[in-house]
Amino acid sequence: MNKLKLSGIQHKLLEQHLFPGDGKEAVAIALCGRNTWENDHTLTVRELMLIPHDACIERKPDLVRWPTELINGLLAKASERNYAIVKIHCHPGGGEFFSKYDDYSDQELFSSVHVWLQSDQPHGSCIMLPGGRMFGRFFPPDMDPQGIDMISIAGSDIKQWIYKGNAEFNEQLHTRNLQAFGKKTVALLSQMRIGVIGCSGTGSIVIEQLKRLGVSELVLIDPDKIDTVNLNRIIGSTLRDAVNSVTKTEVMAREIQKVGFGTKVIAFGTDVTTRDAVKTLAQCDVLFGCVDSAEGRHMADLISTFYVLPLFDLGVRLQADGEGGIADIFGTVHYVQPGGSSLLSRGVYSMEQVRADGSRRVNKEEAAKDRYLLAANESSPAVISVNMLVASSSVNDFLARIHPYRRVPNVEIDCLRISLADALSYPDRYPDPCAYLSRYVGRGDMEPLLNHAELSTP
Repeated sequence: MNKLKLSGIQHKLLEQHLFPGDGKEAVAIALCGRNTWENDHTLTVRELMLIPHDACIERKPDLVRWPTELINGLLAKASERNYAIVKIHCHPGGGEFFSKYDDYSDQELFSSVHVWLQSDQPHGSCIMLPGGRMFGRFFPPDMDPQGIDMISIAGSDIKQWIYKGNAEFNEQLHTRNLQAFGKKTVALLSQMRIGVIGCSGTGSIVIEQLKRLGVSELVLIDPDKIDTVNLNRIIGSTLRDAVNSVTKTEVMAREIQKVGFGTKVIAFGTDVTTRDAVKTLAQCDVLFGCVDSAEGRHMADLISTFYVLPLFDLGVRLQADGEGGIADIFGTVHYVQPGGSSLLSRGVYSMEQVRADGSRRVNKEEAAKDRYLLAANESSPAVISVNMLVASSSVNDFLARIHPYRRVPNVEIDCLRISLADALSYPDRYPDPCAYLSRYVGRGDMEPLLNHAELSTP
């Protein structure tokens, strides 16, 4: 498939520039990273050049002409790092088609781009319609245009426009889902690939919900095996699994298959810090982080940023008072969109904790000597009733972003906080972008992956 991914921040900037209110066409250029995997080629928007309206040679309701030498600086960057060039203009009067002038200008522009960059990989041209919907095409070196099969927006609202194939699902199995969310949303879920990092207390419950909502494919990541201490909260796990040390991902895959909805599974019984796991998660449409480690959260932050993916992070903490009672119970669901605030900038974890987790994973003997690591490894009680509340809150937050149903706009909600001890649940906002991660938005594939030394090519 050919895909294009933008952040919500980028999409909003484009919409404001392309539709200034004068009814004339306008144009912008996107510098994009690349994400290649099997037969998929995804362009991830990294940087936008909004061509000034007064710099255009001509602007009319049905065409725009502009001096292409304005993008020479972008071409230099593209040449240095194998980026793609995507032209985006608008049709203010609507019309889901490329005009004859669009065909002529695209052929002229991208023929020159290919000569300049001397790459065997495609560039693209897109049109935005009133309301923000986009469609487009790729231009490979032979200049025979190929349609873009999917364009997605990782914003406060999660949007996907799919232009290849029809969604197929069993309407009888989805009767209740159809009644609740309608055919459009169920069809969207039936074409989604969702990654779940962590298949334990909250992860297994997230998976349980996603499979019954009819998600097309699930990518599961977890290195651990079922233990007797897991049986009180991992959906589908049995005492036999614990006795036989069955991996958590095997149990999840088995239970997904048993329900009969046809959901496909790609399972990794490894940490998320492997090349194959990262590259496979990068192909997803949405990520759920269901881990309690700083390193796992940092990896989710990086994948979300580099590959422009929306991320839901789940956190649960139950504090026992040591005397058979409970001191406090609380949970959080963070929603992260690329280019905005991150789990790191929100203080969910620190880089010192990431270092500690990495040291513990790589060198267990050294970790046993480190007081900080020992403290970081202390476990807290976990029970299924609390995990279910937080996991269902995350899935409902996800559903609200693909099928807005809340009275409060999604842009007002970056985090849901739950305190069972105080019987409170309330939203929170984090408006400031992450200074550390924002520079990597849309970077896509690079060596080493995610600019992470451990993910270098062997």
